[in-house]
Amino acid sequence: MESLIESTFYLAGGTGRTYVPIPFIFPIFSIPVGLLGLMLPLQQIPSVAKQILSIPLLAIIFATPIFFTPNNGLIDIIVAPTCYNLFLRLFEFYWISPLLYGKQVYASRDYIYHEIWACMCKFPKPDKKKKDDDVKPKEYVKDKKIYHIIMNLAYHVFICDLFGSWFATFSGTDVMTMHQDRRALYFLFNVVVVFTLNSVFNAIGFTLQLFHCIYYDLGGPYSSEQWRPLMINPVMSSSLEELWNVRWHQLFHTSWVAFGFRPARYITQRALAKTVKNTLPLSLLAGTLAVFFISGLTHEYMVYATTGGSVYTRLFIGQQVFFFFTHGVGMTLERFVKKLSKSYLPSFVRESFLVRHIFSRLWVFSFAFLTFPFFMDGFSYTQLWLDTPLGFSQPYVFEFFRSVVPDVGKAVCGSLL
Repeated sequence: MESLIESTFYLAGGTGRTYVPIPFIFPIFSIPVGLLGLMLPLQQIPSVAKQILSIPLLAIIFATPIFFTPNNGLIDIIVAPTCYNLFLRLFEFYWISPLLYGKQVYASRDYIYHEIWACMCKFPKPDKKKKDDDVKPKEYVKDKKIYHIIMNLAYHVFICDLFGSWFATFSGTDVMTMHQDRRALYFLFNVVVVFTLNSVFNAIGFTLQLFHCIYYDLGGPYSSEQWRPLMINPVMSSSLEELWNVRWHQLFHTSWVAFGFRPARYITQRALAKTVKNTLPLSLLAGTLAVFFISGLTHEYMVYATTGGSVYTRLFIGQQVFFFFTHGVGMTLERFVKKLSKSYLPSFVRESFLVRHIFSRLWVFSFAFLTFPFFMDGFSYTQLWLDTPLGFSQPYVFEFFRSVVPDVGKAVCGSLL
């Protein structure tokens, strides 16, 4: 009995938070977000007044996931990064830009709209190669209809349901110990997690795109060239740079660039201007590493909010920053090796199938496998995958592994089967 109590406590989340029903958790932070968003385009209000008014509103946004919970791991894991990155982006508007760059607290409605949708949508820009008199924004051909979005959404929801049912066989303890005693299964688990996350984020992305198509385009067609999936099969990455810059989701890209990349690049350029002739490479490096650091802090915040302060400081503190910053360093090393190889390796070797598709992918998988526990342990603790709203295929998946292929089930499933 004592061990059961300890196990239950060990797998508990942030129990000190106040319970709020799911429909009410979103207004707690969305109302102050809306007020801050409405103030930004108002030129009648002085910047100083906007900053003063922003203080309590920013505090509410930042504190919401720490003090309130709907007692659902998946909702928690949506609310926490949403609040944190809204806080970062709005904090940059209201404080960093005025203090660091001397700008006014202002953003046009069009700019805000572009910021919100930039993670998935490219907006028409003038072609700078043309003469000034002929400059026109690029026109995207609307070649797809709304049912294409629905079909893509249905596919990714199916993948989430199917593999989510397999994840439901694992407890948090199973996952946290798997990389020590079942390493082959942990490698498979890594690959399936990334594959499933591709569908999780794309389900979110296509839901948002569907909303855009209905609300802004009144249900009309859209351009497949203008819109990109939120994730593009990260398991197919042949480099860390391709993984993070192209294939991984860009949902919080604008926040991390505005709060991390630009300030780090600006400060580095200013600090080295008198001592270094060309500050661009070092400032870009500082900006890149800052993005990974801010990304790590986002995930640290998520783990802290969901597990609680005492558990977080005892078990997980620093893991997310280490994971993401290490990937930033790995990507930097990758760029250096690629540049070095151009001087010492002939092009037919660099462009060979063995290098581009075997060695490069082996590098990505090995690096990800070695570092993945630092990312996964903090989220495994709360067993958030058990709170999925889907699970339609779960009885069939459990029955398949229990009755049809029981030996396979013991080898590839967790203790909850």
